[in-house]
Amino acid sequence: MFKHYLEIIKPGIIIGNATLIVGSFLFASRNVTFDFFLFLYTILGASLVIASACVFNNLIDFDIDKKMQRTSNRVLSKKLLSIRSVLIFAIFLGVSGIFILSFLVNFLSTILSIFGFFVYVVLYSYLYKRKSIYSTFIGSFSGSTPSAIGYTAVSNSIDLCCILLFFILIFWQMSHFYAISIMRIEDYKKAKIPVFSVVKGIPITKKHIFFYILIFIFFSSLLTFLDYLSYNFLFLFSIVNFYWLFLSYSDIKKNNNKKNASQLFYYSIIVIVIFNFLISADVFFKYFNL
Repeated sequence: MFKHYLEIIKPGIIIGNATLIVGSFLFASRNVTFDFFLFLYTILGASLVIASACVFNNLIDFDIDKKMQRTSNRVLSKKLLSIRSVLIFAIFLGVSGIFILSFLVNFLSTILSIFGFFVYVVLYSYLYKRKSIYSTFIGSFSGSTPSAIGYTAVSNSIDLCCILLFFILIFWQMSHFYAISIMRIEDYKKAKIPVFSVVKGIPITKKHIFFYILIFIFFSSLLTFLDYLSYNFLFLFSIVNFYWLFLSYSDIKKNNNKKNASQLFYYSIIVIVIFNFLISADVFFKYFNL
């Protein structure tokens, strides 16, 4: 039973979003005293809200999950848990997360978590996923909020740096999600979900991935040019970024769509992990004059 409840919160997504929270929290802490307990409360509270959103997504999508190969074995698709118990679980997770953020972090981070929840559950999952080609773009706003939550937990304000982080994550997600849409295009066709690759075709989707990576590189570079991060960050991350751009450019000319999309997908995960590590570690580069 515990295994089923663990599965519906989508642990992989929780860990991925926690990486964004950790990176942005440590980045925002570069000029202030690190607060370990605030750090823990932020990760716990935000992760509970994200887990709640994932469970609600399972509830909304359980009918189409049965039609897709990669999701056909999910808990709700196989009716291993009742809808009522899952709904209660989702509400409990969300309320607990909001309570922790409200009383142990700050009001701004709480509002951002509610915003992310609303975008993912209501706008993306319920309203637009089955209807609009732009649902992925809408969903990317939710996926960017963990970074903003981590940053505002420390700063308690939304400044230019926070906004930059938010948009950087949007462009990363678009390239990441479009790679998934090519990898799983047959599943999306079966479920009649109008993702970009299904409606516009794979060749155009590949070009859009290249475009989003290019914009991601530009915006992430602004963190250095606006003096938020050092040139060490720019140099190291440029190596990672331009290889990603090279993979995307090469993919445009190739026909092995699923294999190449899979390569882009997994490399994009490496990119975002390195990004969060570098923005966290940059303060040490400055401290040791590296």
